[in-house]
Amino acid sequence: MTNKINNKEIDKKVIECLKKTFPKTKFKKKIHNLKMGDIEKWDSIGNLNLIFEVEKSFKVRFKAKDFNKIISIKDIIHYIKKLSK
Repeated sequence: MTNKINNKEIDKKVIECLKKTFPKTKFKKKIHNLKMGDIEKWDSIGNLNLIFEVEKSFKVRFKAKDFNKIISIKDIIHYIKKLSK
């Protein structure tokens, strides 16, 4: 991803990814404190599915070694910003 993306755009796209990955869950605008385990289906498999959805949506690739470090929305946003520089 070569274009810089602003925080509002990131939040909007991350919420879309959450809704696609966990369709039976309602999400508030404030998602930054969400972490694995906060949502019923957000377990280790749900986390991988969310990571894959984020990769597809933002056109980024997380390193496999970082998957176990990405366990919250804050982590996801951090890596998106890092990869989109």
